[in-house]
Amino acid sequence: MKPSMPVKALPYLVAVICAGMSGSFAHAAEEQKSAQRMEEMVITATKTAKDTSEAPATVSVVTSKDIENMNVQSVDESLKYLPGVYTTRPGGHEPSVMGTNVLLRGIPDYSRTLVLVDGQTLNDPYIGAVTWESVPAETVERIEVVPGPFSSLYGGSAMGGVINILTKVPTKREFSIKGGVGTNDFRSGSLVYQDRIGERIGIVLNYAHKQSDGYIKDDVVIKPSGAGGTPVTGARLTTDASGNTAYLVGDKGANGWNSQNLGVKLYVDLPADSRLTLGASQFLYESTGRNHYNTYLRDASGNPVSAGNVTVAGTGANLLVREKDFLSGPDSKIKEYNRYTAEYEKQMGKGSTLRATLGYSDMPLYNNLFVPGSAATLANGGSASRMLRPSSELSGSVQASFPLADSHYLVAGVSGSKRMIDTITYSVSDWRDAGATGPVQNRTSGEDTTYALFVQDEITLSPRLTAYLGGRYDTWSTEGFIEQVKAPAYKNEYSSRSQTHFSPKASLVYRPADTTTVRGSIGNAFHTPNLRDTFGWWTPQTGYTFTPNPDLKPETVTSMEIGIEQQVGSGTLLRATVYENRLKDLIYRTQSDILMAQSVANAGAAKVQGIELEVRQRLMNGLTAFANVTYNDSRITENPAKPATEGKYMTNTPQKMANIGLQGVQGPWSGSLSGHYVGKIYTNDENKDVVSGVNGSYDAYFVANAKVSYAIRKGLKLSLSANNLFDRDYYESSRAMGRGFYGEIAWQM
Repeated sequence: MKPSMPVKALPYLVAVICAGMSGSFAHAAEEQKSAQRMEEMVITATKTAKDTSEAPATVSVVTSKDIENMNVQSVDESLKYLPGVYTTRPGGHEPSVMGTNVLLRGIPDYSRTLVLVDGQTLNDPYIGAVTWESVPAETVERIEVVPGPFSSLYGGSAMGGVINILTKVPTKREFSIKGGVGTNDFRSGSLVYQDRIGERIGIVLNYAHKQSDGYIKDDVVIKPSGAGGTPVTGARLTTDASGNTAYLVGDKGANGWNSQNLGVKLYVDLPADSRLTLGASQFLYESTGRNHYNTYLRDASGNPVSAGNVTVAGTGANLLVREKDFLSGPDSKIKEYNRYTAEYEKQMGKGSTLRATLGYSDMPLYNNLFVPGSAATLANGGSASRMLRPSSELSGSVQASFPLADSHYLVAGVSGSKRMIDTITYSVSDWRDAGATGPVQNRTSGEDTTYALFVQDEITLSPRLTAYLGGRYDTWSTEGFIEQVKAPAYKNEYSSRSQTHFSPKASLVYRPADTTTVRGSIGNAFHTPNLRDTFGWWTPQTGYTFTPNPDLKPETVTSMEIGIEQQVGSGTLLRATVYENRLKDLIYRTQSDILMAQSVANAGAAKVQGIELEVRQRLMNGLTAFANVTYNDSRITENPAKPATEGKYMTNTPQKMANIGLQGVQGPWSGSLSGHYVGKIYTNDENKDVVSGVNGSYDAYFVANAKVSYAIRKGLKLSLSANNLFDRDYYESSRAMGRGFYGEIAWQM
């Protein structure tokens, strides 16, 4: 669908809107100088504490109260109502290995948005995905979302922006416990204990457990092929997302799951205004109740059919049905994620701070993947491939923040990280054995190392005008090997290679009045290849074999934005931002249907032009209404590897998004009512997947969600939540969950 106006006209349109807003509200703004502000203090945009109105980026904040007012079982679920943010995850609050994605401003893929917890990286070393469930929502103080390129401060994952999850610091003894049940026998329980031990020690302990019977989301769809065979009924004529004829023959049943999370954090206040913080956490996720599949096919006697050559009655279409297409793999542990952190911070007086961090993440189990083998693989056993992909990362940084002169404030530091992955694929004789090993098919191993130096100068040009100039110099190196053990056997060793990159950024923040902010910036960011893409083998259940590309180089983006923020009185906040992202050396996935193979290459360039409009309105005490609209025109502009994609929309990013809602507290009542719209998304690089409502499609949809809570007495609260209130039926590749309810009791003392 063509946009309603040329994208090139958007900056001019917003400039007119901004000028009108500034002029129309100037008088009102002057009258409200002493009124209560709607902004919040944030640290992520500059690595120093700033009011959102003074930050060199359009920062969005989700507070612990916001999270409490929504049906949030994982912290990423609280981000979907923010402008410019697109989120996907499995339905029913199910954890995922790679299916949860949060992207900013039309730049797709997990790893191009940096996610932090208290300033330390949460993106995994394998593909850059984020285990959001490893940070319990109950421990979160606030989440700061800073869109735009921030490699100048944060390095190679901050192409689209930075999301920083800030957790609560204990100030007194508190104990909270929650428990609830919901649709599909979803059950959730958590407890958090925090305390101050004496004057210098604080501690936070948390535990959470969730489980569900799941719901039917994975269809079994087969395209016509093979010779004629047993006449069957029950096949439903459909298409794939590109409109090719196919038949819906069954589903994989409801896949159950459970997860648990355990964490501890210790705060030690040391002499001389310094603090040491130590943390450890573990997240576990496993599947339960798999492979109770349903076949819709019946022979002439009414018996179910799940394998063999069949002919669809009344159409004459021939199908090759294989039982392995209905199977999901054994019940097993799917993910184990262990994380250890240390932080030292010292206040040195006169606005100076020294901060040092050290983090280690270990994923010994990352998607215990089974791919059923031959057509003879049945529910009662058969061959399969099993893939294991352990990974780890060690990272650290030292940063100093200090005034250099009356008009200069410097943030400078060094950082480093080392990521490592191994993959090994076994041939196993029985797919039902979750711990099986056997002959090795292939194995790969790779690592990369990054060292960086960064600096940012905050320059006060006048009481109303501030400039930010910064840059980061990164040195990246990588090495590894790729080995195929099965015939034809080979082993390729790749010696260390390196590349450097400088990421500059400049921003201006102008405040013509206390309630008006105009900001603009231009910057460059880069993104190093994921280790999966350089050294990770991958054999998905589609049958395509993914082969890594050890010669990949980093991709880059140059971004520009301009925005205005206007507060009207003490209750209205208006924002408008236009931006453009130009990507080069885009890491692009190639695919050969003939060879049944996938790979990646630096094969393209792309451009994203977008606009975000937002309004927030305080109503009566304790209630806030909000609405926002995002438009992204994200297109491939150059791709010699596949010219047919040039001019097409980038995959996995929506063109249009919108949110509207109401949330807050009124007496003993609290809660939210929100609507969320996401436009059509393409996953085919030639945009051929134009059919909606079928397996594999990403449909445009609007869903409404609600939560209402009642405080029975101080510290004791009951709540009822409803997701997808209107029971909207749509697909995000697999079928989205329909209407769901969740009831909870929470006690805090």
